[in-house]
Amino acid sequence: MIAIMVAFIMFLSILEATIIATALPDMARDFRISPSELGIGITAYLLVSTACLPLSSWLAQKLGPRRVLAVAVLGFGVASLLCSLSTTLALFVTARGLQAFCSSLMAPVGNLILLRMTPTHRLVEMLAISTTPALVAPVIGPPLGGFLTEAFGWQSIFLINLPLALVGSVLVLRLIPSISPQPTRFDPLGFVLIASALTMLIYGFDRLGAHPDSPSFPTLMLVGGAAIGLLSYRHLRRHPDSLVALDALRHRTFRSIAFGAGMLMRIPFMAQALVLPLCFQLAFNLSPGAAGLLLLANNLGDLVLKPIVGRVIRLTGFRASLAWGTGLMMGTMAALALLDAKTPFWLMALTMFTAGLARSVPFTGMVSIAFADVAQEELPGAIVLNSIGNAMSAAVGISLGALFLNLPFANEIQDEASPYRLALVSLALLGFGAVPLFARLPAGAGAKIIDRTTLEHPVPA
Repeated sequence: MIAIMVAFIMFLSILEATIIATALPDMARDFRISPSELGIGITAYLLVSTACLPLSSWLAQKLGPRRVLAVAVLGFGVASLLCSLSTTLALFVTARGLQAFCSSLMAPVGNLILLRMTPTHRLVEMLAISTTPALVAPVIGPPLGGFLTEAFGWQSIFLINLPLALVGSVLVLRLIPSISPQPTRFDPLGFVLIASALTMLIYGFDRLGAHPDSPSFPTLMLVGGAAIGLLSYRHLRRHPDSLVALDALRHRTFRSIAFGAGMLMRIPFMAQALVLPLCFQLAFNLSPGAAGLLLLANNLGDLVLKPIVGRVIRLTGFRASLAWGTGLMMGTMAALALLDAKTPFWLMALTMFTAGLARSVPFTGMVSIAFADVAQEELPGAIVLNSIGNAMSAAVGISLGALFLNLPFANEIQDEASPYRLALVSLALLGFGAVPLFARLPAGAGAKIIDRTTLEHPVPA
C-alpha cells in the first residue's frame, strides 16, 4: 500500500510535468512572449525544487514523514490553483515556485518512507509497483493537456490538480503509518551553500539557453555556481552534522546513475520534452490535441515494454542493458529529426512509439540499480543527492533545448523545422557519450537485486 501511495504521488508530480508541454504555445500567446521564453517557467520550477531538496530529509526527520508529506501534497494543490489564476509571466513563475517547493518535499519523502520499509531483496518488486502506475501520467498527460487546452484553456491543466491533491493528502494520512520524528541539528551554512550553488547553476543554464547571443552573464553565473558548489562539497565532507550526507557517493553504481552516465543520458531526454511539443505545433502546424497524441504514442511505447523489461535486465545484466539500451534510445531520438510536416500522421506516431520502446530498458535499469548498493543508513542522503542529479539533468536539458532553438542563425533558416532537427541530432550525439560510461560498470553491477539463479548462469552480454 505504501508503494501504491508513492506511485500516486509520482503520478501527481509527473502529470504536472507532462501535461504542460502541449499548452506552452497558448500560454506564451496569453503572456505575450515567445514560446521558448516560457522555459523560465519550467526552469524556475526546477530551480526552487532543487534548491529546497536538501530540506526534505531534515524536515521529514524533524516533523515526521507522514505529516510533511500530507502538507506538501495539499500545498501542491493550492499552488496549482495560483498557477491557473496567473495573468503574467511573473505571477506564473512565482506560483510555480511555490508549487516547486511542495514538489521538492513530495517525491523524496515518499521514496524515503518506501526505501526504509523495503528489504533489499524486494527492492525491484517494490520499485516496479511504485513506478509502473506512475507511467500512466506521461501516457495521459500530453493528450489530456492538449484536449483541456483546446476545450477549456490552459488554466484547466492546473485546476485538475486540486481534487488529486486533496485525495492524495487524505490517502497519505490513511495509508502511511506514523513514524516518530527524529530531530537532527540543522546545518544553515550547508543549506545556504547548496541552495546558492544550485540556484546559480540552474539560472545560469536557463539564461544561456534563452539568450545565447549574450553569454557573459550566464557564464559568470555558471562559474560562480561551480565555485560555490565546490565549497559546498568540502563543507559537507568535513561537517559532522551536514545537511546532506555524502556517504552514498562511495558506491560506484550510485555515482554513475546520479551524476555520471545517468545524468548524461537524462539530459537529452529532458530536452526533447521542450523541443518536440514546440516542433509539432510551430513547425508542423499540428493542433495541441494532435501533438498530445504523438507524445501519447511515445509514452505508450515505454509502457508497453515495461512488463518484460525485468526479464531483459536479468538475462543481460545491468551493464549491457544500460549501455545498449542507451544507444538505441539515442538512435531513435536522432531518427525523429527525419520527420517533417509532410510525414503521414500514422508514421509520426509509429516513430514516436518506437522511440518510447527504446527508452524503456535503460530508464527502468537506472531506477532499479541506483540504490542497489546503498545501505539503509545512507538512504536519506542518497535520495536527496539522486534528486539533485535528476533536477540538474532536467535544468541542463531544457536549457540546451532552448539554446538550440534560440541560436542566432536559427531565425535565418527558411525551413521552420531545421532548428528542431539540429537540436534533436545534437542532443542525441551528447547522449551517446553515456554508452561507453555505462559499459565501464562492473560486470556484476546490481547483483544484489538480481535473482541468484540468473547470476549463477549469466547470459553473455
